[in-house]
Amino acid sequence: MSTTLPTHAQIVIIGGGIVGCSTAYHLTKKGFKDIVLLERKELGAGTTFAAAGLLAQLRQNQEMTNLAKYAVELYSTLEQETGVNTGFVKTGAIGVCQTEDRRLEWLRGSAMAKAFGIDMHEISLKEAEDMVPCMSTEGLVSAFYLPNDGQVDPISATQSLAKGARNGGATIIENCKVTDIKTKDKTITGVSTELGDISCEYVVNCAGMWGRDIGKIVNVSIPLHPAEHLHAITTPIPGLKKHFPTVRDFDGVTYFKEESGGILLGGFEVEAKPWGMKGIPENWKFTELPEDWDQLEVFMECGYDRFPALEDAQIRHLQISAESFTPDNAFMIGEAPGVKNFFVGCGMNSVGIAGSAGVGRALSEWIAQGYPEEQLWPVDVRRYFPWQQNKTYLHDRVKESVGILYEQHYPNRQRATARPVICSPVHDRLKDNGACFSMIAGWERADWFAPEGVDAVHKYDWRSPNWLPYQKEEHLAVRHGVGMYELSSMGNILVQGRDAMSVLQNICTNDINVPKGGVVYTPVVNERGGFETDITVTRTDDETFFIVTAAGTTVRDLDYIQRRIPKDAICTATDVTHGYAMLAIMGPKSRDLMQALTSADMSNEAFPFSTAQEIDIAYARCTAVRMSYVGELGWELYIPSHFTLPVFDAIMKAGKKFDLKLVGMQAVNSLRLETGYRHWESDITPDDNPYEAGLGFGVKLDKGDFIGRDALVKIKEEGIERKIVMFTLDESDIMIYGNEPIYRDGVYISTTTSSAYGFEVGTAVAMGYLKNPEGGKITNEWIKEGKYEIMVEGKALPATVVLGSPYDPKNLRTKM
Repeated sequence: MSTTLPTHAQIVIIGGGIVGCSTAYHLTKKGFKDIVLLERKELGAGTTFAAAGLLAQLRQNQEMTNLAKYAVELYSTLEQETGVNTGFVKTGAIGVCQTEDRRLEWLRGSAMAKAFGIDMHEISLKEAEDMVPCMSTEGLVSAFYLPNDGQVDPISATQSLAKGARNGGATIIENCKVTDIKTKDKTITGVSTELGDISCEYVVNCAGMWGRDIGKIVNVSIPLHPAEHLHAITTPIPGLKKHFPTVRDFDGVTYFKEESGGILLGGFEVEAKPWGMKGIPENWKFTELPEDWDQLEVFMECGYDRFPALEDAQIRHLQISAESFTPDNAFMIGEAPGVKNFFVGCGMNSVGIAGSAGVGRALSEWIAQGYPEEQLWPVDVRRYFPWQQNKTYLHDRVKESVGILYEQHYPNRQRATARPVICSPVHDRLKDNGACFSMIAGWERADWFAPEGVDAVHKYDWRSPNWLPYQKEEHLAVRHGVGMYELSSMGNILVQGRDAMSVLQNICTNDINVPKGGVVYTPVVNERGGFETDITVTRTDDETFFIVTAAGTTVRDLDYIQRRIPKDAICTATDVTHGYAMLAIMGPKSRDLMQALTSADMSNEAFPFSTAQEIDIAYARCTAVRMSYVGELGWELYIPSHFTLPVFDAIMKAGKKFDLKLVGMQAVNSLRLETGYRHWESDITPDDNPYEAGLGFGVKLDKGDFIGRDALVKIKEEGIERKIVMFTLDESDIMIYGNEPIYRDGVYISTTTSSAYGFEVGTAVAMGYLKNPEGGKITNEWIKEGKYEIMVEGKALPATVVLGSPYDPKNLRTKM
């Protein structure tokens, strides 16, 4: 390894684990040569060395699966390029199910796997025992086989990547700790180390469990926390097959693989042990923590059931080390908010070996061209908020984060730890009215309302979760009467200044130059025409615009806007989310209720759709915005936070006359889906453009130049090759949740982007993009000619394609 520290590099990578080495390797493949990787001790000495080396391919969606699939592709061939063996073996894997509910999850997973190009299928318990001699299937109900999963030796794979990076021109320096990061005008300019300074254009934080401290140097939130993680290796066991398929018993929170004739077993316990509350020791290098045999017990209990020979086997090594986990058990990659050219690739949640290849490739694409080849929002570092680096929060959450990987992955599964964090002004009012809360971005939100005598707790089930009947009542109340939901968690951004109009006109595809009180829905697209976000913009005066965006994307959207304000512009963008609460009153009786609350004229003529006015309710002055995300007449009320309680009480009092129903987020989601309203991340992403998404009405090509205009002009002129459509299931009692495979004339063609039950139309509804596999422009005629099915739990269920939406396809009810 080189020991001479250069004074300049184009890119500095901090951290020499498998992710850092993968990033260096892939950057050289993109043509970068001036790369320096700095490792505080030795390559792989932090967390990488302690890994089990498993390569599992199937993840929660197509994009994450693609990252994991690439690891198998790369590590199976890397030795041919570098001459350094990665230890790759294609062992395959078997997932076993102790319960029928787990089998339903795996059936849905196997349908996804097939759609994502992964061979995964159910096998008999006898077949599983034949593949893994010494394994017992007693007490199991099913097993699933993935023949192409594999494993590597973590340190060997790291050294192979490092050799490939050096061959490509990268410099790797060990025993060199980074002590500072230099910036100017919020842009990276260099790093300081124990051996000297390096000026640079980019810094990539691949520092593993040191990543949070590296982020703090430049005031970037990298919310991760170490937890103890362990596996045990037995002495050789007679009759054990070498390199048998990895066995994963999610119900027993344990995995098993062959290791030197014995069994390596480890897993993801339901309640983990946080570690490092007083910091990471300076001398950490290939460090193991004191043995804790009680901690191993939960894995041994499962082990005795799956491999009875463990009763007589000896543990030759119990390895306990530490690695970092994030609040949602998903890793972090991408350019950090607030600092230009500061990239992140850490917080791997014990899937660093499987994720390393894809993460390194994605970061190299991001740096080379300004974006990854496919959208990666589920692992984008911008999904996190500054407050989430709070030590107490991370300590409490990491206890649960470790177990997320193997828990039942029910839709709407809620976290139980580190709550509550953020409560709206009416939180206790909602609780008193039976709210069962869900959480997003730290906010407690009413998910559904339990009637008197019913416990307000989530009871998960793939086919009939306990909240369905109450969600139905709330859904239908909005369709036929009036409902109120609270969404103070929505991101609020105030853009102000003499140049605010020109800044927003450049960012937005729609025309923002509307009179005071005008409200505009607009896509925000990148240079390729793909969605970066979609927002509503309310013009409150000549130089002030009030933006509403999703709760989870507030950091991302604020950063996107701020980066595109010219240095010489008189314009600011400020997050004012916590200054306002939002109550939405929706439904055909909403005008009657609103008129009973205020002296303002709420008629359609005086208060038309897509406008906003300041009105008085109770003792407060609220901004009433006539928009809807549920497909009905209604108003969103933005209320200064400290005035919210009396406004809520006044609405509830007046609402008795109109049978007002409190509504939770489950109903809001089913209402928006039934009406065909898109959701950023699932239905619209940076890989989708407004014309494909059916949102071309939000593009005004004649307003002048804006970001992405050239791409959208070309797309409109040439026509689209894919299009979003909706589906209803022909069977009325099936639940679907998104990512279900779609078949056209018996051939897989796409997956659903989001799904829910449509209580008004009486069946499940879904969205998904269609593309003609034979090429050419897509037409409505071609769409309607097909026969469609949606795969659910291994069954292809007939579905009816809908070009508009199943409910109110012309969107007339919002404009009544």
